[in-house]
Amino acid sequence: MRRILLNSSAIFAFLFVVRAVPSSLASDSIASGPVKPSMGYYFCTAMEDPTPASTKGKAFFSGVFQAEGNSLNPVRGAYAKFLQKAYAYAQDPTTFDNSIQCTGLNSREEAESVEQARMKPGKQLNPEGTIETGWTYQAQ
Repeated sequence: MRRILLNSSAIFAFLFVVRAVPSSLASDSIASGPVKPSMGYYFCTAMEDPTPASTKGKAFFSGVFQAEGNSLNPVRGAYAKFLQKAYAYAQDPTTFDNSIQCTGLNSREEAESVEQARMKPGKQLNPEGTIETGWTYQAQ
């Protein structure tokens, strides 16, 4: 029973660190400074719940891309499809809006810096479960 509690604590710590968002950064919106409300530089993070094969869960990080931020549902949907095909991503569809978050910032450099800062704790706690996919959104 103690081993299960330790694994649960590790899972909680990993998911908390990866999902932690500084108050100045809001998911699914452009986070800082004066930019056109519809455009920004984004990256997406997808969380996958723990499984017997991956007891700590996984966090997938996209690359940085430019997109319109008025509705990020097509972006999240495209990222989910990519993850399903490339990584057999299996997330409960009822938590889709919470499991894939996209964060927008003013510049590519700022977005890359914030993404790296969010990945760093995950790589330390769960290196095999923190995955840089390199995926970027291509509007159709």
